Amino acid sequence: VVPGRWESRAQPPRGLRRREKQAGMFLRIPGFDGFEVVLFIIEWLQYIVAANVIAVALARKGAGRMLVVCLIPLAVVGLIGAVTFGSREAAKERGFSLDKPSVRQAVEIYIEKGEGPNGENLEEILEQDKFAPTFGMEELSYLGRDLLWHTLLHLDAHNAENIPVAYNKGNDWFRATLGEPMIYTSGIYRNGNESLKEAQEYKLDYVAQAIDLKAEDNVLDIGCGWGRLLNHFATKYGAKVTGISLSEEQVKFGRELNKDVSDKVNILLHDFMTVDLKPKSFKKITSLEMAEHVGIKRYTSFLRKVHSLLADDGTLYFQVAGLRREWQYEDLCWGMFMGEHVFPGADASCNMGWVTQQLERAGFEVQRVSNLGSHYSRTLAQWLEEWQAHKSEMVEKYGLRSFRRWEVFLRWSVRVARQGSSTVFMITATKHGQEPARLDAQRRLAPQL
Repeated sequence: VVPGRWESRAQPPRGLRRREKQAGMFLRIPGFDGFEVVLFIIEWLQYIVAANVIAVALARKGAGRMLVVCLIPLAVVGLIGAVTFGSREAAKERGFSLDKPSVRQAVEIYIEKGEGPNGENLEEILEQDKFAPTFGMEELSYLGRDLLWHTLLHLDAHNAENIPVAYNKGNDWFRATLGEPMIYTSGIYRNGNESLKEAQEYKLDYVAQAIDLKAEDNVLDIGCGWGRLLNHFATKYGAKVTGISLSEEQVKFGRELNKDVSDKVNILLHDFMTVDLKPKSFKKITSLEMAEHVGIKRYTSFLRKVHSLLADDGTLYFQVAGLRREWQYEDLCWGMFMGEHVFPGADASCNMGWVTQQLERAGFEVQRVSNLGSHYSRTLAQWLEEWQAHKSEMVEKYGLRSFRRWEVFLRWSVRVARQGSSTVFMITATKHGQEPARLDAQRRLAPQL
């Protein structure tokens, strides 16, 4: 890994220099916002369908009724067509040759052969802007057979299917990626020279400070991973912590990690959306990069359940990976690759405005939010170093194609987090209308000069 590659380059990539040409490529209709339209359709689909059914019943027989029946499918097909056409038009305006493979096709060739279409290494494929980020057959195939249905429906059964695929690869796989901390979320870097362990420990202390963690506080960690945060909160701060995960491998590892503090740590193997917990029983609640799996359709109901479990004077720390509001086509291409190969069903990576709106809709007041995508890029670069250092044993056990696919995920993510395609939001919130909690949070979280 090139040292410091998470930092800004002297010249921004071609896609960022000319991003104004891409803005508005989505159907080129003044005032039309494709991102908002997609979010609206997914979030309110059941009501849209109900309204459509009523409209069909009221419409006269003939062409008018047929048009109403086809309205929703036509809207979905139109949006997909607009993205496909728009990505190609944007690529041409930015000087890409459409005779070459797309960036997605180029990385797929790399995964198969260990080099790009013309012998390029992975760095050249991703960083030299040789291949256009167009929406093609790879994206359309994944959208049609999987993503569209998961996004529109997002049932409990989908979570039960997707989480094991994402997190039960084997703890040796994740140790070869995450290193000794075994923390699958962004670290925080004070000077950029920290080791992975130092950055993750600083992040854990940052979370503890954000929620004003104290001894004997009853804490819930939703999506607790391998249990490192639980262990840190119990051993360093003396808190009583309950963790929830749907991954059997994570729960097994976490229980072993926390066996010496089992009187303070309880890990549940359960879907948070269906687990039965006492209302208002937790003084502090944390959720670090788990909510992406909840789905856009169920995001508000998820947050309302979190709200119901939090004590009135409690604090929520909510860390989520999200996308930038002024999206570019590379963001979509990367996101589709991630959904297919890394995080199936994690369709709720959205912009900061949407996330905070959902929190407020669920009854929270945001007290502090930080955007630390560049820190995520640094974390991913260190994960990539770990992965490449363990190449021989990973290839021997899992094969070259699996190794390269994970390498693409890590290296491409270094780029997208650096340039802002994807980022991480670190949010601290209290319940709306709870004045003591609000005042305490604003006193504690006030910027320090």
